[in-house]
Formats: sequence, C-alpha cells, structure tokens
Amino acid sequence: MRLIRQTILVSVAAMCVATYLTQQQADSAPGKSVQILRGGDAWSGSSSRVRRTVEQKASEQHPASAGAVLIDNVTRVRDGDTIVVGLIPIRIANLDCAEKGTAAGDAATVRVRDLVAGAQLTCTLEGRRSYDREVGLCALPNGRDLGEVLIGEGVCGRWR
Repeated sequence: MRLIRQTILVSVAAMCVATYLTQQQADSAPGKSVQILRGGDAWSGSSSRVRRTVEQKASEQHPASAGAVLIDNVTRVRDGDTIVVGLIPIRIANLDCAEKGTAAGDAATVRVRDLVAGAQLTCTLEGRRSYDREVGLCALPNGRDLGEVLIGEGVCGRWR
C-alpha cells in the first residue's frame, strides 16, 4: 500500500513540475532563464534539493521546449536511446539502438547506464516529441555527446 501511495505521489509531483515548467517558460521573455527548485528527491528518498535550469534561446519559436537546455541528473535509463533527466524523458536525437529485450538492445542499455551513472547531463531539446519523450542531444559531464559516444563504440547506429 505504501509503495502505491509513493508511486502516486511521484506521478502527481512529476505532472506538477512539468505544468509549472511549461507555464514559466511561456511567461518568460526569450533569452531569460527559468529555474525550478525541486525539494526532496523522490528517486533516492533523500531530502536534498536539485536545481534544474532550463534556458531559452532568443531564436526559440516554441516556448515549451525548442532550444531549451536541461541540466539535471539522470534518474533512469529506459533503454539505449531513452533516458530520464530529472523528471523529463528524453529520446536521444539521431540515435538508433536495438530494442530492449534483444541481446544488442540490452547491451546498449547497460552501456548507457555505465556512461551516465550518477552523472549530471546537459541536454539541448529540439522541440520535437516522440511519444511521451522530448527529443534532444545530451552531453556527458566531460562534454562528449552521449549519442556520438554510443555510435563511435558501435553500440548503436545513427538514425537515418
């Protein structure tokens, strides 16, 4: 019962943060920075605060996500080409990994977990969505592009 309550609370919190983020971006002028302070970390149970910054570029056409920069910790790896940064699911742009449940897909998922474990990524969103995910490019803490690393290692291919 407690697990169900926690799951519901996390879901409600994620929806509130996403709604607040969208509203703040829509209300802010281009070029301004929007910061959300998320108290408590539902993923680890700690009460630490994580700061997520989303910056809009002046040329941005769609305030919901196009050109936004998301900086936060990776909270989940869904598969080789989908990660969750903070509370935002991101489909890595230009990357084509085998499906989870296949040998190649599971290997890609493990490699992504190794690369992003405990890391804070900087993701630039493209303003497109794929199912429930934002599409974007994510840089590892050392500045390398996550998708390019996976392609270079032969773990995944380039989306054509």
